[in-house]
Amino acid sequence: MTDYWLNKLIFDLQEAGGRGLWTDSKKRLAFVDGYKLSPAIRKALIEDDFTTLQPAINPYLMRNFLLFCGLDDEESKDVLHGLHVGPQPTDKSGEVAHG
Repeated sequence: MTDYWLNKLIFDLQEAGGRGLWTDSKKRLAFVDGYKLSPAIRKALIEDDFTTLQPAINPYLMRNFLLFCGLDDEESKDVLHGLHVGPQPTDKSGEVAHG
């Protein structure tokens, strides 16, 4: 289940300066303090605990969030694939043949 305040924080982060804001630890703390977050979510945000955050974040916002955290495009894809349960998008072993 997604967390409204967490998703709002990430959405607002897009308007507030994104990566530059998030990679500065003092600015990050001040930004996080402006939202009604559970202690577990707050801790996960501060520690970049993507495993804890992922189930509570809209997938589209999660992708942007990883970029704000300083990951490049390939690194963010690797993290997302690592968090994905089940077959990976590049795994063709379970594909059904058509034709």
